[in-house]
Amino acid sequence: MESVAYLINTTPKYFYLLPLHLTCLFRYSTTYPAVFLATEAPEHPDIIALRSAFPQLHILPLTHSQDGFFESRAAAVAALPAKYTLVFPVQEDFILEARPCIEEAIALFTDPAVASVRLMPCPRPALSAPTYKDSWKILEFGKNEYVFTYQATLWRREVYQSFMNTIISKVTEHFGKDLTPVQKAHIAIRYNFAEVSAGQAILQNLTKGLLHLSCTRAGAQPNAVYLAPWPYRPTAVVHGRLEPWAIELAERECVKL
Repeated sequence: MESVAYLINTTPKYFYLLPLHLTCLFRYSTTYPAVFLATEAPEHPDIIALRSAFPQLHILPLTHSQDGFFESRAAAVAALPAKYTLVFPVQEDFILEARPCIEEAIALFTDPAVASVRLMPCPRPALSAPTYKDSWKILEFGKNEYVFTYQATLWRREVYQSFMNTIISKVTEHFGKDLTPVQKAHIAIRYNFAEVSAGQAILQNLTKGLLHLSCTRAGAQPNAVYLAPWPYRPTAVVHGRLEPWAIELAERECVKL
């Protein structure tokens, strides 16, 4: 765990989810990795309250020029202390609901060919995906629609950093450098530049000769997600609205949203 940085990039719109996210993280992950929160509003009252409630939390302040979706992720990874060679980027609404088990996934990175390991099989690997070390699957470009996904994935730090930096360059190349914040958000989130074919092609070019791995899904039933190495329901916010189950979970956990 000493090499892993658990990284939440966040913005004031979603600060309300962080108490629930962190409460569940520290409750269920008894040997959690170092937890970093990257934001352009580090002095916001909500962040100050979180620092008091969770003293183990590390804050990474970002500038307003770094608050774009891709820019904030690239800047946050670059700001991590050098000792963290693996990065675990997550979203505010990835709310842990059971004890995780990622030690085996971390050990896979002793193979220098491994670039990433997906810890939530959503989407699941292709049925034809070859097996790696008995229980993991190799994600192949062209056979898996998504090799890159925002769902919980452990990354070799330099690979993720390079991917984010290249995405930023390609967005500028395709759409111009004078984009407004609204336009940047549309490209990153609505158009979903990193997950569509353009982003997949970028990752394929960057990681030739490297492996992207995934756990398998234990079954087709919805609650099979609880058997994943990082068990959570993808995801608590859908189309900008908090799912009813997440509201119920907060009530059970005695966390005010």
